[in-house]
Amino acid sequence: MNTLLEWLNRLSSRHAVLGFWIVGGLLFQTAVFPHLAVFGLKPDVLMVVVVCWALLYGPAEGFVAGLTAGLVQDLTFGQYIGLFALAKTLVGFGAGVVAGKIFRETIWVPTAAVGMAVFAHEFVVWVCLRALHVPAPAVNIITVGLPVAVYSTLIAPLVYRQIFVHYIGERAKEKELTGGANQAAGRR
Repeated sequence: MNTLLEWLNRLSSRHAVLGFWIVGGLLFQTAVFPHLAVFGLKPDVLMVVVVCWALLYGPAEGFVAGLTAGLVQDLTFGQYIGLFALAKTLVGFGAGVVAGKIFRETIWVPTAAVGMAVFAHEFVVWVCLRALHVPAPAVNIITVGLPVAVYSTLIAPLVYRQIFVHYIGERAKEKELTGGANQAAGRR
């Protein structure tokens, strides 16, 4: 029973932090980056948060982060409710799957992964729009998707670093709790 309570405490704490990041990302995406748009394009801050989270916590957390951020974006901006939720969920899950195969301790590999994931997100959105028979020229993948991916890559190290610090702190706390329980059990 005690382990279940610890797991629920950790789970709720982790998701509270994720919620903070999603709300913060939404605020930056809507309040700050429109003023820093380059040729009318701005980074997808929510996708950066989702990918950074998925790279550190794995596919299940990437799925949750993508679904949550996508729904928030759909309800805030979306003309097609569910479009961004689907795209962000798929890419978040995929980034989580890839997470075990990349070196996460350095900043550059995850940053490159964020760029590729944002581009994949733009591609998934384009495919979904085409499936809905919405006019979306293929050239938009290059003229919009690629610059958004590059711009998002520029902010990725800042976001990744902060989420990584939380991740390391959470792991240290978890190890401390587990180590203390193992030592107490060894004394009995």
